[in-house]
Formats: sequence, structure tokens, C-alpha cells
Amino acid sequence: MDPKSIKQLVGKLAAERGRARERHVLAACALRARPAWMRNVRPATRREDHRGIDVVIDSDVGKLFVQVKSSLLGKAKFERRRRSARVVVVVVDAGDSLEAVLGMVVGAVGEVREEYVRERGR
Repeated sequence: MDPKSIKQLVGKLAAERGRARERHVLAACALRARPAWMRNVRPATRREDHRGIDVVIDSDVGKLFVQVKSSLLGKAKFERRRRSARVVVVVVDAGDSLEAVLGMVVGAVGEVREEYVRERGR
């Protein structure tokens, strides 16, 4: 196999791994155990995806945005490129339980939600 074909194959595998992790987050956020303030969850639109958003959570304070990564290195690269404090990054491993993933997401977006709540209270 030539180097170009190998690079394309690796890229396809990485993209599928990313989509699988995003589906894992979507399933976790759909659990009944999610907080009441998490009203709905959906995958990002193409436009949102181009802005670095993978998952959109409709909440009591509006939309909350999540970027899903499969490694801490990927998270660090994303955060260096995109400095939006309003898009949280969660690192999800394929072996993480749905409950653990929900906990990660709630912890991360919960901080942004609290910022919105404080801003509205002013």
C-alpha cells in the first residue's frame, strides 16, 4: 500500500472513531438520569460543525455546545485553535459507560450554564 493510501485510510478510521464518540455522547445525554435543565440533545448541523461544535444541548439557559475528542492531545490542539470558552471539550473513550460520559458532559457544560445563570442575574 502506498503512503497516500495509508494516510487516507488512517484519516477515514479517525473520522469514524470521532463519529462513534459523538454518537456515544448523544446516547449518554439522552439518558433519563440527565438533569432537568438538559431539555434536548442533537448532533450539530454542518454550519455548527464548521464552528467546532459536535453536539448541541438545548437547556433552560439556551444552547450549550460540546466538542467531542478521543484524546487529551486532540483536546489540547482544539483548545489552542479555538479559544471559545462557550464550547466545552470532553474526552470520551470507547469504553466509557454512558453514565460516565453523561457525568463528564454535565460537569463541563454545567460550568458554562452557571456562567449564563450568573450573567442573567446581573
